[in-house]
Amino acid sequence: MDANPAGQGNRIFVSYAHLDDELLNQAVEHFTSDLRSFYSAKTGGTLEVFFDRESIGWGTDWRRRIDSELRGASIFMPIITMQYFNRPACREELNAFHGSAELLGAKYLLLPIVIMGASGITADSQMPEVRLIERIQFENLEEAFLAGRGTREWREALSRIADKLVTIISQAEENLSAVAAVAGVEKSEELNEEFDLFQHFEQLNQLGEALTPELEAATQDLTTWCTVVQEEMQKFSPTSPAVLRSRSVVMAAAVREPSLKLQESATTFAQSVTEADALLRAVVSQLVGVNTSHGATLAEKIIADVTQGSTDLQEFLEGLGEILEMLKTMEIMSVPLRKAIKPGRIGFTKLQDSIKTIDGWRGLSIR
Repeated sequence: MDANPAGQGNRIFVSYAHLDDELLNQAVEHFTSDLRSFYSAKTGGTLEVFFDRESIGWGTDWRRRIDSELRGASIFMPIITMQYFNRPACREELNAFHGSAELLGAKYLLLPIVIMGASGITADSQMPEVRLIERIQFENLEEAFLAGRGTREWREALSRIADKLVTIISQAEENLSAVAAVAGVEKSEELNEEFDLFQHFEQLNQLGEALTPELEAATQDLTTWCTVVQEEMQKFSPTSPAVLRSRSVVMAAAVREPSLKLQESATTFAQSVTEADALLRAVVSQLVGVNTSHGATLAEKIIADVTQGSTDLQEFLEGLGEILEMLKTMEIMSVPLRKAIKPGRIGFTKLQDSIKTIDGWRGLSIR
């Protein structure tokens, strides 16, 4: 990229678990501050860094804003520790940005920075979001963050990431220059020529047809898992630690298979929801201000079909959360039980995330 004497700005959305920043003495804030300085020194340009949806001004309709931000070459930078994957808001942002970037063919606009727990970012992780970060080819800055601000390791890491940003922004400017929906440009009166609306409606229709049976399968597996867990918990009674450990091994054997089934069906459903979410938001942005009543009707029908019954499931999930809390004590006592329940917990989490995403579709403005 050429030097930028005009001081052109670029935007970065930073997603991180706030507890991680506290643990590392505000290292995330220091990192982004120094990154701005390194980037400016290397390019003459500026970086606007936003740390949450409110500071960037997206409000409750933040998902719909992602497409236009990505088309304007804004970069999504998740700051990763293993704690990141435990935060619903972090998972939500990661999946939403990735879904839209994949739809736009701009996955290079996601730049994950791992600052702790890099050894846990593996292709065979049980957590779908962990596997996603591994596929994106994250930057490992764990040694730099442990060394601390001002060290040689810190400066070398900042320099490397600044160079990576230069490359990403240059690629984005080349690939996205023909797209009209960039920040600060008036909406076109016509549909984006690169956006095949009918093709996307067909994809939405296919996803809509798949989501209903996938949700039914995940709900059935959730019900089965919940039933088995409750039945096994009722067999526990105050007794000696040795008997409790023995009982926990029996429970682990009973729970293992339902847990794996729940994880599989819930993850499949969550993947479809993520794809549908990106498509819906892309279609909505095209329909705004364009008179396509048939398309709007179809989109509304898909939304109505998919969201039907999700409220009842949300209530069920809230009730199940109490059971998961009750299980914690027994899981601490028994490694086999903890291992057997983990896939079920992941499946439960994926269902929670998916239902929250679907619930947000109710507020989409189609007409």
